[in-house]
Amino acid sequence: MRKILGFGCIFILLVIALWQLSQAGLLAAKAWAAPVLIKYAWEQKLETGIDSLPWPWADSGPTAKISIPKLDVDRYILQGDNMRNLAFGPVLQQRGATTILYGHRDTHFSFLRKMKVDDVVIFEGGALGVGDMGSEEWLVERTRVVPVDEIYIPAGENEKSLMMITCYPFGAVSSVSDQRFVVWLKQAQSSV
Repeated sequence: MRKILGFGCIFILLVIALWQLSQAGLLAAKAWAAPVLIKYAWEQKLETGIDSLPWPWADSGPTAKISIPKLDVDRYILQGDNMRNLAFGPVLQQRGATTILYGHRDTHFSFLRKMKVDDVVIFEGGALGVGDMGSEEWLVERTRVVPVDEIYIPAGENEKSLMMITCYPFGAVSSVSDQRFVVWLKQAQSSV
């Protein structure tokens, strides 16, 4: 009887271990597949001109793309400012003439720590008023660590501006932070 109970316990522990491993594998598969599907949805949008969801039950699809040539970085910006979408990529929020891009410090916006004044950011898509999914060139004007309650977003100004915001410090163990790393960008003289 003891042997049967012992084998039964081992069997149950093995089933639980396999279930846990499969859940971790599923999470890793989703983390790999999401950016691939978002990129494909962006390419479909460029090809057809119609908004495309990366998967049927997605909350939103890509509305824009940013590229930082110096860092060899491309990021697809998701529609809407729903913070739930941050798990899949940066999101966009419009405040008057200011466009704000939010992204996670340890994934999609980890490259922000390497940004320097006058670095070029190419913004593609209609979200900034770029017609027909064209592109605009932006330059980093300044970067700064700011307490979350002191972030200033210009209101009522007619001149377009772009900000990228992520939590700070980079590589922190705790997910709670009252500081943000902010990158302010100004539009380059000539569009791409």
